[in-house]
Amino acid sequence: MIMMMTKSKILQEVIDDLVSREKKGLETYGTTVDREDYELKNWLQEAYEECLDKCIYLKAAIKKL
Repeated sequence: MIMMMTKSKILQEVIDDLVSREKKGLETYGTTVDREDYELKNWLQEAYEECLDKCIYLKAAIKKL
């Protein structure tokens, strides 16, 4: 865990989540987003697919309400 000097507990949780996601990505893919083999189109495709996943998660949560 990286402890930052934040006044907000929520901000610290977000920072912790980001650090955790990077660690998971490094373990899964063996690299960080500082990779040089991705072009802009690759990053846009990744972001697009993440948005599609988010839509599915949101729809599932809405249906459970």
